Amino acid sequence: MTSQTTGVTSASPATQRQSDQAFDRIKSEIILCRLAPGTHFSEAELSTRLGLGRAATRAALTRLADTRLVQPVPRHGYIVTPITIPAIRELFELRLIVEPAAAALAIGKVDVARLRAINRAPQDARSEPERLAFLDSNRAFHSEIAAATGNRRLAGLLESLGEEMQRLVHLGLFSAAVTDPEREAADHEHEQLIEAIAAGDAVAAQAAARQHIEHSRKLVMAALTTTDWPVHGS
Repeated sequence: MTSQTTGVTSASPATQRQSDQAFDRIKSEIILCRLAPGTHFSEAELSTRLGLGRAATRAALTRLADTRLVQPVPRHGYIVTPITIPAIRELFELRLIVEPAAAALAIGKVDVARLRAINRAPQDARSEPERLAFLDSNRAFHSEIAAATGNRRLAGLLESLGEEMQRLVHLGLFSAAVTDPEREAADHEHEQLIEAIAAGDAVAAQAAARQHIEHSRKLVMAALTTTDWPVHGS
């Protein structure tokens, strides 16, 4: 049998793995603010700095632009998306609208035992790898609730928010302005949310979700006072 050429090419598994590795590496640099908000860079500069292939770097930056962590600048490379007060306000306002509703919708559908297994205490994360692992677990925790709603559009929105929020969550929980008791309070809020869902109490689940989001916003705003890069807006 003679094979036919379709004209469609696909990336090899090796290339896909390289782009995934590049995505994870660059995303980590942004979340940890080693690539500080507002930093301008070119694809070539970044690939050289991190020891990544150009094709993998290009693919990773395309994905990171989709998550709003970087922004392409025509003829001038990229910029790490700045952290601004209006952007923080918008993100948390959106979370306050959708996450309590998702928590209520997930009742009776989500695997509570899995939620407990995913949940990790932020105060236990000391090193940078531990903090990144915590952030992945935190995102998985919220994604599990969103997916359980059965509403794919809602889950997709919350997945996108989760990607964009990881840098702010890291800033809010692990800056010099935040104490261990504050981190313990954030952990307790997750536990309250789990208990409300397990009890089938939609009102309590919504209240726990709102409290957690409001506390997270408070921590982020406090952390901004310790940064050495500009924060714009009012």
